[in-house]
Amino acid sequence: MFGNLMGKFRGVLVIMVFSSSVNAQNINQQLKLHVIDSDSIALQDVNIIINNSKSIQTDNRGFAEITLPIGNYSLNISHLGYENKNVNISLTKNRTLTYVLISKEIALQEVVFTAKEDKGLTSKSVIDRKAMEHLQPSSFSDLMELLPGGLAKQPNLTTTNVALIRESSGRPIEGGYNTSSLGVQFMVDDNIINSNSDMQRSLNQLAFSSAPKSRNTISTGIDMRSISTNDIEKVEIIRGIPSAAYGDLTSGLIKIERKIGVTPLQARVKVDGYSKQYYVGKGFSLRDNWKLNTSFDFLDAKMDPSDDQQNYQRITASLRSELKLKLWNNPLKLRSNLDFSGTLDNVSIDPDNAYAPTDRYKSYTRKFTVTNNFIYELPKKSFFDLVTLNTSIRQGFDRIEQRQFIQYSGPRALPLSTEEGESVGIFAATSFVSEYMTDGKPLDLNAQLQTTGKKSFLGFTNTYELGIDWRYSKNNGRGDVYDVTQPPSPSMSIRPRAFRDIPATQNIAAFIGDRINYKLNKHSFTLYGGLRMSKLLGVDNSYKISNKIFVEPRLNFQYGLPQFMIAGKPLQIDLTLGYGLFYKQPTTYYLYPNKQFTDYVQLNYYHDDARYRYINYMTYVQSLENKNITAAKNIKKEVRVDFSYNKHNFSITYYKEDMNNGFRPFNNFRVNSYKKYDATKVDLNNWTANGPDLTNVPYTIVREHAAFTTTENGSVTDKEGIEFQYSTPRFKGVNTRFTLSGAWFKTKYYNDIPVYEKPTISIGGVIGSFPYIGIYENDDAYTRSNLNYNMMMDTYIPSLDLTFSASVQGSIFNHYIREKIIAFPTSYIDLDGQIKPYTEVDKTDIYKQHLERNVARSEPLSEKKSYTINVNFKVTKSIYKALRASMFVNQLYNYTNPYYFNNIKVEMVNKSTPYFGVEMNYNF
Repeated sequence: MFGNLMGKFRGVLVIMVFSSSVNAQNINQQLKLHVIDSDSIALQDVNIIINNSKSIQTDNRGFAEITLPIGNYSLNISHLGYENKNVNISLTKNRTLTYVLISKEIALQEVVFTAKEDKGLTSKSVIDRKAMEHLQPSSFSDLMELLPGGLAKQPNLTTTNVALIRESSGRPIEGGYNTSSLGVQFMVDDNIINSNSDMQRSLNQLAFSSAPKSRNTISTGIDMRSISTNDIEKVEIIRGIPSAAYGDLTSGLIKIERKIGVTPLQARVKVDGYSKQYYVGKGFSLRDNWKLNTSFDFLDAKMDPSDDQQNYQRITASLRSELKLKLWNNPLKLRSNLDFSGTLDNVSIDPDNAYAPTDRYKSYTRKFTVTNNFIYELPKKSFFDLVTLNTSIRQGFDRIEQRQFIQYSGPRALPLSTEEGESVGIFAATSFVSEYMTDGKPLDLNAQLQTTGKKSFLGFTNTYELGIDWRYSKNNGRGDVYDVTQPPSPSMSIRPRAFRDIPATQNIAAFIGDRINYKLNKHSFTLYGGLRMSKLLGVDNSYKISNKIFVEPRLNFQYGLPQFMIAGKPLQIDLTLGYGLFYKQPTTYYLYPNKQFTDYVQLNYYHDDARYRYINYMTYVQSLENKNITAAKNIKKEVRVDFSYNKHNFSITYYKEDMNNGFRPFNNFRVNSYKKYDATKVDLNNWTANGPDLTNVPYTIVREHAAFTTTENGSVTDKEGIEFQYSTPRFKGVNTRFTLSGAWFKTKYYNDIPVYEKPTISIGGVIGSFPYIGIYENDDAYTRSNLNYNMMMDTYIPSLDLTFSASVQGSIFNHYIREKIIAFPTSYIDLDGQIKPYTEVDKTDIYKQHLERNVARSEPLSEKKSYTINVNFKVTKSIYKALRASMFVNQLYNYTNPYYFNNIKVEMVNKSTPYFGVEMNYNF
């Protein structure tokens, strides 16, 4: 019995010892880390990742603490400007450990707070996270300041912000020069943002003080206001010639790479005079091979700090995943994103200009995007060692809603017919509330399959690519919706149309390219040659573009000269040449515009007795489709020279771009005829259920030219200029770098096809009765040239994580010329539709003399603005632990020198005021 008791006792003792051991394993211990540099100075905001999952940061004394269970841990210690340190520790008790980070001079030199000019085969600006944090942007629009020739501007977030690359400021708003911005391709995480099926356009552009007009996004390209910068890790803005893998663009390519990986919980609050912005984001490690990031962003902006009548709001949310797997023993990376973006343009009403209780304008968009990127690595010995498949689905829900109180001074007739021919209209109420909207549901599908490989042969290294690219756009919205008996305007020339009835557009392309590297002694040569072929699918054969294949060659060449030794330091010179041809296909709006309805009143009989009121119309329906429309073509050429000496870098680029067939609205005319009944001869005794019997009512036949607008390939945008950037090394001791960048832009805008115009004078008091249409050689033409500069001094102290910069920027000159318009036509069209030459005799003809256009004697108009100076200041400082505060002041000082307009001196009154902003960033 005793033996049994001893046995049980031993069993209980073993269990107790085992339990104690288990409990001991679960006891938490305190780990305290102290991080300093080689001069024993505490380092703040050092990032310490524990076992690739948990993350902590040091405070302003260089300490970081965390409580962990007993065990073994790996620590990754990193800080900008210092060498990373990886250590393994065993935590069995409370421990305090000190680590020294070695300053990385090379990395410190690489810290850049502006766009960095890439020295590769094409002209490209690279903007990293550090530069964006220092700039403190509200939207992607602010980043364009960092390009050569870019200048800081006060934000304008209540109107559309389009991207312009290598283009002088002051682009003509009217006249059809949107192809430049439409031809800028945006990509996020290697997936394009497609706006080809955007059909959002207000039915009443001039309502609410023309507020809808400045918010149109139709065929203007991506609205940069909708892109938040908070999740962006790096931006590449390719101004030159990208590889053949990229297409359906003319002006340039903007590649956005968002951050992925483990990060602490991050929060950002920014406030300035025009907007408030809030952001929160976090990066997780679900497993060693699986990273997940999530974020939320909100922006609220006003047109003016003291004006609440116009505001803009943006909401973005993102869930991003990166999973690393093995497929047949080869690495496979799957990157998946789920994104939401919503914007709201809202205009309330000024009671002095409209009827406040009812009138409103609201435009909002909702975009849901799902993307998947598959990156599969094959063995290096394979001919193709990398296969990439990028797919994206983007569904939008867009709507413009307007409500407007309409009041007529008297009876107003309205047409209702949706077919060509004679019809009966109605008399509208003298006052009503018109509600109308444009409902769009754009669906964009994109897929790109690309294979790349690398082989060496006889000293030549070939890096080649091959792939296909497919894009699909379809708008399934309800389109233009309004009550035809209560239209927003009595002179509406369209009828409601559903966007879902419009065919989809598809663009398929194949591309191939090869980059060849070769070294001969100390000479290095790099040549890229690529070819892209694209075609629109699903377009009716009646369109000329339906059977056309567009071929785009791309060439880049770089020659690296042998290094020259000067004062014991090497001077490196690289010469780069580029040539490329680019096509931008017409959008859905350009291919399939709504029909135009021209309604002529044949009889307007208004009687005091409502039973005897009658309106008769003759309606003509004109298709606005241009069957000859084709893709806009841009030819790019550039020459660049890069110099590097002792960490001094200088780059200068000359470029020339010729786009001679951009999209533009073009006025056409047709001859219409209709009856003009004599209302005094209407016999009430012959009144029927359908109105008066018009059999015996006399009438006359009226013929006139009716205008309609189509989209043609006639806009010319010629760009020429020089871009430059010089940067010094970051001088030791003060850690200060100087960067001078700028650009000379010269841009010509003009029309390359004849212009049709009809004088506004009337014959016999009848509006639109002038019998001739003039055909003229030219339209308004503009030339703008300016030289912009930006001198920036930035200082970075990594041990304090303190950054401050001052920039002096402006224009050396700004020259604007409006070319002379030719007054007389070369020919004219009569009411028989015949084209006849315009002669000297016609200049004295009673009617044809009015075909002379009113041209000001002062043309060509010339405006020569002198230099401007603007001083901006920015500072960023970590205050406590992971709390970072930033402040900026733009236009702290500015000056505009007097200039000349048509040889008249103009003294400028400085009305600009400083623009302030602050932000706080916190890493929890």
